[in-house]
Amino acid sequence: MIALALRVLRDYGRLLASLEPGACALPRSLLPHPPGTIHEASRRALKVVGDSDPALRDALIRGHVFLAQFVDDALAARVRDGQVLLDRSGPVDGVLVLPPPAALEALAEIQRIKADMAQRLAEACELAGLDLALAPAVLPEDRAR
Repeated sequence: MIALALRVLRDYGRLLASLEPGACALPRSLLPHPPGTIHEASRRALKVVGDSDPALRDALIRGHVFLAQFVDDALAARVRDGQVLLDRSGPVDGVLVLPPPAALEALAEIQRIKADMAQRLAEACELAGLDLALAPAVLPEDRAR
C-alpha cells in the first residue's frame, strides 16, 4: 500500500515540477491519477513522515495544498479567460472600467480555490503534527513575509 502511495506521489510531484507558476486553476485532466487517489496518498504519507524529515514533510504539505487548484477542465479554462479580463479591468484614462461578469465569476472561483487551499493546509499540518503557525509557505505572498 505504501509503495502505491509513493508511486502516486512521485507521479504527482513530477507534474507539479513541470507546471509554470501563476495559474490559479488548473485542468484536472493534467493529473496523473484521480484527485481522490492523490489526496489519500498524501494523507498517508503525511501521517508517516511527521517531523522525521522536515523537507519531505514540507513538500508533501505543499503538494496536498496545491491539489485544490486542479478543477474541472472547463472551469479551469473559464478562470484562465476571466483572469485575462480582470487584468484588463481598472482605470483607463481616468475612467474606471468595471470587469465583465465572466471576470467576476473567475474571481469568485479563485477565492473558492484559495479557501480550499487554506483548509488543505490546516489538514496537512494536522496530519503531519505540525503547528499551523509553522507551516511552510505555499503561496508567493507567503514567501514575502
